[in-house]
Amino acid sequence: MLEVRANLNRGIIKVGIDIGGTKILLIAEDDQIEHRYQCATGKDFTSAAAELIITKFIESLPQSPTSIGIAIPGLVAGSGRVIACDVLPQIVGWLPLVNSDLICPIRIINDTEAALIKTIDRSTQSSTVVVIMVGTGIGASFYVNGQILRGAKGWAGEFGSIPIRIEAGVMTLDRLASGAAILQRFGGNLDRLIRSVENQDVATLTVISDAGLALGLGIATIINIFNPDSIVLAGGTLNWTGYLDAALASAQQFSLPDLWAATQIHRSSHGSDLVALGAALAGSLA
Repeated sequence: MLEVRANLNRGIIKVGIDIGGTKILLIAEDDQIEHRYQCATGKDFTSAAAELIITKFIESLPQSPTSIGIAIPGLVAGSGRVIACDVLPQIVGWLPLVNSDLICPIRIINDTEAALIKTIDRSTQSSTVVVIMVGTGIGASFYVNGQILRGAKGWAGEFGSIPIRIEAGVMTLDRLASGAAILQRFGGNLDRLIRSVENQDVATLTVISDAGLALGLGIATIINIFNPDSIVLAGGTLNWTGYLDAALASAQQFSLPDLWAATQIHRSSHGSDLVALGAALAGSLA
């Protein structure tokens, strides 16, 4: 649904785009959010579809944007090309807007880094900040002593790929704790999952709680390794009944007590807009 709250003033228009496993959200930002569009994605969502949606959104604006940031749930090369994306495999190889006539800066980054950029916007008193995104997949970004920790190729933060041993063998955190993992337990039927939660079905709530417990193991690992003073959690999977409570209980249980006490954990105040807003900010800094 296209939403226009007011005419944008002539001037700086930053566009932020969050392309995720279930939705694409586009926001044009002036002094405040004024213009947005959102629609569903999914495993079959293609780069051609993304290009079309982005182009139409930009054409709907009252003037050309001054910058564009695009956040992708996967690995992005230095050139901006998407080189890996488990949740949206049809966009692998995509170099966004390469054939457009736009003359503004365009930046393509990982979605969790976009979330981190918005989280640390303006000033922060924290020396070590971790942003953990829990949606269709799971990712993390790290801010350490005034610098974003990107790794050798800029790909640091594939939190969902860490291995965890369970009775059935070794599985990744994504396969145990992500929104996709929960949904897979219900044959991919979201309506069935929602109904089961609404009916307080014990087996369903146990599935969600177990997923949260697995995420807590990952959070404890980050706390024990990085000793962060702030962890910010974001993503739609946190909304499932019992998930976040289970994650925090598990994280506390398996963190060293002194490190746990030194860490503040809270949910992002930007809700589902966090990544798009971060992408807009990242684009303006390109």
